[in-house]
Amino acid sequence: MYQQIIEIHSAEENIRCPICQHAVVDWTEEQYIQPCEHTLFIAMDLGFEFVSDRFEEKMSRSVDQIHDDEAANVFQEILNVEFNDAILVRSELGIENMYRYTGFAA
Repeated sequence: MYQQIIEIHSAEENIRCPICQHAVVDWTEEQYIQPCEHTLFIAMDLGFEFVSDRFEEKMSRSVDQIHDDEAANVFQEILNVEFNDAILVRSELGIENMYRYTGFAA
């Protein structure tokens, strides 16, 4: 379960790791996704952009299975994973009811 959920209400705001402060989503960079060692996953309602091995090992379904399932709810899949002391950052994508989800743990 997540010990904290942080909400970001701007699609343009960078996402920083709450542990080391590294910008894991940095809109000023061409390669805007730069996971740090604490990043568990970076996902959107449409699917996963990045998933760490340690997070994927705890998932009940693989990322490929989730992507192949048109009815899959990425947010619910993330919430179903038991990962102690994880922090979830939920940020708006700039499209109504669409979000990016970024998970962190030490």
